[in-house]
Amino acid sequence: MSLGSALYPSLTALSAFGTGLQSTAHNLANVLTNSFKAGRVTYADRPNLSGVSARGPEKLAVSGPLVPYGPGLPPLAGSNPALPAGFVEGSTTDIAAEMVNLIITSRVYQANAKVVPTADSLLGMVINIRA
Repeated sequence: MSLGSALYPSLTALSAFGTGLQSTAHNLANVLTNSFKAGRVTYADRPNLSGVSARGPEKLAVSGPLVPYGPGLPPLAGSNPALPAGFVEGSTTDIAAEMVNLIITSRVYQANAKVVPTADSLLGMVINIRA
């Protein structure tokens, strides 16, 4: 097993969970944006190649809460015409769930990031032994 093949699972995990961190940050940044649909990233093992892949972010199919919208203001672009007059759909972002996702995803990202300097250290020892 080469060092590159040993690093591959961690490098794919860094990429996948980096996508997850971006999605969570995007959801949290738009928590007060009317009609915003939060996205979710799903992760899958890559059994033939080893490692992790990310799919998404995919928009959630739930409706946000009704939020009062001022009278006399023009209708929002893309708003649902079936909503009662004077209301728009709020964001579907759940702050508590996003914070939990942020903590979990960042810890997994940190754990996989530690593999790279460890592999570098091991490679340095191997080079010193051979020299």
